[in-house]
Amino acid sequence: MKRDDGRSLSHEVLEAYRYRAVELYRKGKSVQEIAFFFGVHRGSVSLWIKIWKEKGKSALKSKKAIGRELKLKSDKNKIFSIIKKPATDYGFETPLWDCKKIQKVLEKELHKKIAISSLWETLRKFNLSPQKPDKVAVEKKQWKVYKWIREEWPKIEEHRRRWQAMLYFQDESCVSLVPVLGTTWAKKGKTPKVKVTANRGSICLSSAISPAGRMVFRIEKDKVNSKTFVDFLKQIMKNHRWRKVIIVTDNYKPHKYGEIVEFLEQNKNKIAVYYLPTYSPDLNPDEEVWKYLKQVKLKAHQARNKKEFKPLVLSKMHSIQKKPNLIKSFFIGTYVI
Repeated sequence: MKRDDGRSLSHEVLEAYRYRAVELYRKGKSVQEIAFFFGVHRGSVSLWIKIWKEKGKSALKSKKAIGRELKLKSDKNKIFSIIKKPATDYGFETPLWDCKKIQKVLEKELHKKIAISSLWETLRKFNLSPQKPDKVAVEKKQWKVYKWIREEWPKIEEHRRRWQAMLYFQDESCVSLVPVLGTTWAKKGKTPKVKVTANRGSICLSSAISPAGRMVFRIEKDKVNSKTFVDFLKQIMKNHRWRKVIIVTDNYKPHKYGEIVEFLEQNKNKIAVYYLPTYSPDLNPDEEVWKYLKQVKLKAHQARNKKEFKPLVLSKMHSIQKKPNLIKSFFIGTYVI
């Protein structure tokens, strides 16, 4: 699920978000949780809370911004059409755009010279911002993704309704002992240092989440294979002894071959497994669990070895499991809802 600073939202929606964010904050929700609920950057939520504390709730009301006339206002659509294409289409070595590249293309295409500082300001006012793009595998076939959503997903939904089954999206991931670092306040030009372990190691986990806000997970002893996948499916089934279960997972070989074939045949009236298109992690909401775990819950953790790391990971996963609304938020904006 993609997070932004809220600028793509209308003034009315953003105003409602601000008011609701304050209400959630007063009820004890953290800034990180609120950001995930609304799908916006945590910095935006922090700013809303700060404004509310300093100026009161009325300061959160939307105001129409008034600025000076933009130099490239008439060329807005042209600029949009340029940056929608990779920069390699205009002869650059890499596909990413920066102000220097845009400046060169505008000079060539529109015969207009504009300073980098003015261009930066203009792009901001056009509701554009520098962003870290999501990686997409070269091997990914987008037409297969559309075909799966159009044809396969309705079959899964129909199967779920017919069985009155619990639906889960399943995935595995390894969490590195070396933590993800976020940002911290510091004096300009004085980059702070944070002590973290240099020891290498990782912990493998399996998890499955439901649109109903439920999560099943476990820490794997070894690498995932067909046997561990079957064991995890059995764990899910134990949580729903009187209901049938449908699992949506990726095309990882242990999910399709080996012991899983016999297991599914023996339990075909209790459990069914469907597979996502290859190279399509964005179709699996369970991916959001790993992002939240690594980038929020385990950010800058201080565990020094696997002995310290394992109980920390376990406790953080339990804390996610206990928050149905958070789990439901991982599905917001997907084809599932």
